[in-house]
Amino acid sequence: MDNNFKIKIDNLVNEINQVNDLSIKLSILNYMEQSAAYMLWQLEDEERIDEDSRDY
Repeated sequence: MDNNFKIKIDNLVNEINQVNDLSIKLSILNYMEQSAAYMLWQLEDEERIDEDSRDY
């Protein structure tokens, strides 16, 4: 992974850790989890499509 992305992610996590309201923090983390899961699903789908196109 690119070190710049690690730095950005670490900065975001640190910023979220500074949120004092636990319900807001939980909402933020749930949103991040849903977004990451959707991105992963899209990438896996693209990978399947790519593999299928090579089979022909």
